[in-house]
Amino acid sequence: MSPRRKFQIAISAILGLLAFGTIGFKLILGLAWFECFYFTLITLTSVGFSEPHGMTEAGRYFTSLLIILGVGTIGYALTAAAQAVVQLELISTFGKRKMFRDINNLKGHYIVCGAGRIGAGIIREIAYRGEDFVVIEMDETIADKLLAQGYLVLMGDSTTDEVLRGAGIERARGLVCAVSSDPDNLYITLTARDINKDLYIVARANEESAIQRLLKAGANKVVSPSITGANQMAQMLLRPAVADFIELATMTEQLELEMEQVEIAAGSPFIKRPLQETGIRSSLNVIVIAIKRKNGEMIFNPSADTIIEEQDALVVIGSHENLEGLEMMANPASTARHRH
Repeated sequence: MSPRRKFQIAISAILGLLAFGTIGFKLILGLAWFECFYFTLITLTSVGFSEPHGMTEAGRYFTSLLIILGVGTIGYALTAAAQAVVQLELISTFGKRKMFRDINNLKGHYIVCGAGRIGAGIIREIAYRGEDFVVIEMDETIADKLLAQGYLVLMGDSTTDEVLRGAGIERARGLVCAVSSDPDNLYITLTARDINKDLYIVARANEESAIQRLLKAGANKVVSPSITGANQMAQMLLRPAVADFIELATMTEQLELEMEQVEIAAGSPFIKRPLQETGIRSSLNVIVIAIKRKNGEMIFNPSADTIIEEQDALVVIGSHENLEGLEMMANPASTARHRH
């Protein structure tokens, strides 16, 4: 039994015994409710005050029963409650130490600031992809729920340097600002960019006017859920085939087909070779729909003679197994990324 549950049972037993005694004295002696509660309390605590006025033989029998039940129940409940409090404190202390050790061991991970409706969806997707990440959340209820699911969670204000550093922002690969306040997202972006110049930051904007501010503050990409949702609904209405394709390529949890970004690392056999000679399409059965160069240039629908360069990011579509094979060839120095 968990310490929290043990503590709840102990408190419930004490309250139940108080209620039992109060109701019993009310029915037997007919005293006022507070007098019944007061006599129950002094009986269970063995204070030893005199009997109330009008005590009957039935009342004495009931008092004897209450004393017998109370000695065992109160003793057990108080002992269990004390043990539960100590266990909770130990679990909290060692749990926090373990969590911080785990975070300190992370490198190249992601940080999610805010675990509300938007943040929860981001967390699910990152977890599905098998990536390491840390969640920063101020709401204790939400944080406890995520901790129970096995995620690394820091409770605190993500606009502060201390909390961001606690999440390992210096070693992080990317950060998502997903809190509900535009000013908070703006401040998180400014703080994060100041600490880590190379961090990839994606920020949420509730108001359209906040988009440019977030970009100027250092966000690499800004997403407005309202604008994105409106565009998606318009696409579904006006170009349903296009919308179906986008949904097919992005809803990876339910489909075999996946759209992925594969980065070309040093040592890859693809470097300095034309796309048609890499065997990506012919051997791996993966379609390259775009190539993003190191300088940010995006080449859509690259031709067969497009030369692959180191640090290129290939935007590809293929099956789960074929994409893993591509990743192993694109980055032979590391193991294939684990996917759930």
